Amino acid sequence: MDVQSVLLGFLMHKSMTGYDLKKAFSISFSFFSGLSYGSIYPALKKMENHGLVSKRTEIQDGAPNRKIYTITDAGRVAFLDSLRSPLILEQPKSPFLMKAFFFAHLSPEERHTIADKYLKSIEEFRGQLEAARPAVEAHADRFQYLCFQFGLRSFRDLARNVSETIHALNEKEAENGG
Repeated sequence: MDVQSVLLGFLMHKSMTGYDLKKAFSISFSFFSGLSYGSIYPALKKMENHGLVSKRTEIQDGAPNRKIYTITDAGRVAFLDSLRSPLILEQPKSPFLMKAFFFAHLSPEERHTIADKYLKSIEEFRGQLEAARPAVEAHADRFQYLCFQFGLRSFRDLARNVSETIHALNEKEAENGG
């Protein structure tokens, strides 16, 4: 899904400010998508220009005014069309495999440094996911929680695959004496 569809999906539940959308996004999609915070506000402006959302400004005393976005009927149609469109299998991208393919050009120490740092980053990210579990459990519906669990399994599997690759590197280097 593109950022527009994701934002429309959040707005299907209720009207939200840009800040509320960023917060909802951070609890859910930021872990599993290539979408970024920086794409939210430009997408909202574009969606407003295309009549998919409306914006109203709420005046506040002593605080910045709040811009509240509401999905329009056209936005609901666009979201449901996007949701109903067939999924296209995407080729997974792996920066680790792109580098590992050419590991023969590096020393064993360099290979291990790269692989170990990558595994550590995966484990740190998994830790962030686990830390977010209480918030996700408190706010997610059944389908959102299933997606969260799917993501956890994906990162667990990625860590296992990288660990097995590191193990295979170690075995081969032990056989060759370094």
